[in-house]
Amino acid sequence: MTDLGLDPLSLLRELTGRFGVAGFEDDVREYIRGLLVKWGFEVTTDRLGSLIARVPGEGPRVMLVAHMDEIGMVVRYVDDKGFVYLTPVGGVNPRTLPGARLVIRTSGGLLEGVVGEKPVHRMKEEERRKAPELENLFIDLGLEPREVKERVRIGDPVSFKPMFSELGRGVVASKALDDRLGCLTLLLVAEEVSRAELGLDLYLVFSAREEMGLEGARTAAYKIGAEVAVAVDVTHAGDTPVLGEREAPVKLGAGPVIARGAALDKLISEALVSAAEAVGVKYQLEAGGSRTGTDIDAVRLVREGVRAGLVSLPLRYMHTPSEVGSIRDAEGAARLLVRFLEDRAWLRH
Repeated sequence: MTDLGLDPLSLLRELTGRFGVAGFEDDVREYIRGLLVKWGFEVTTDRLGSLIARVPGEGPRVMLVAHMDEIGMVVRYVDDKGFVYLTPVGGVNPRTLPGARLVIRTSGGLLEGVVGEKPVHRMKEEERRKAPELENLFIDLGLEPREVKERVRIGDPVSFKPMFSELGRGVVASKALDDRLGCLTLLLVAEEVSRAELGLDLYLVFSAREEMGLEGARTAAYKIGAEVAVAVDVTHAGDTPVLGEREAPVKLGAGPVIARGAALDKLISEALVSAAEAVGVKYQLEAGGSRTGTDIDAVRLVREGVRAGLVSLPLRYMHTPSEVGSIRDAEGAARLLVRFLEDRAWLRH
């Protein structure tokens, strides 16, 4: 339990349970807004739907950003039998969908359904070997065709049904840990800095539409005029049979991941490492080549350029209905980010 009475596990359960497909983040946004307003932050929303909380002060404009949105789908077509066909929003893997429980957000509320596919007993050998294609998958709502046609409209957003589980001590499984783990981290930072005198003009950004091409972070950084920015996102954990250590050399529960390389400001990266060491947080390193695949790729190119850093949280089974992450990694990331803001050694360069 934190100083403000936050239980990180319960908070993450709430965050992941909210509907937040890219472009439809309003439920997540309003939940986070309520917390930040209660803690005394200035809170605004930009035109694309990103939430921006400010701690005003003298000094450079510093932006911490995590994205609120999650992958999902929208309704493409409803056939005469009442089955619903889909178009992806973000990097949806069709292999994860057969048999999955999905929810459609309609004007009348949420509808739950199941993704249907031909039973394996009736598949030909070539069908068994072939990965399903999203355009051939459908949602079975268990309703009469007339009712489906009345309640479901083309363009309605679709998400995985929330099914949050604690697997081990601090290890959780859920949809949307990409990037509600990052949102949890920023909220833990917010709890600390709400009472601090940092000597910075600080902005905590919960960005929209990251899964659609890093859109919300770009417009938020432009609105703020950020000079320094650190993104908090997830990265692939390579400690399972699915990925090897050479392909993804970070481990779940071994601490937050600090990126170093061409895509990041060298002094910011080193300051993040120093902050982790100063507060005794275990950390891991990851290479950032020409691109990181996170909001920071868009943010660092805004206006005349932004000095950029990246802290990531190890995640297993990214972009599936059951991603697996560690709350302890998020707590460690929050601690090092607070120290980074307090120390400000990077300002002297």
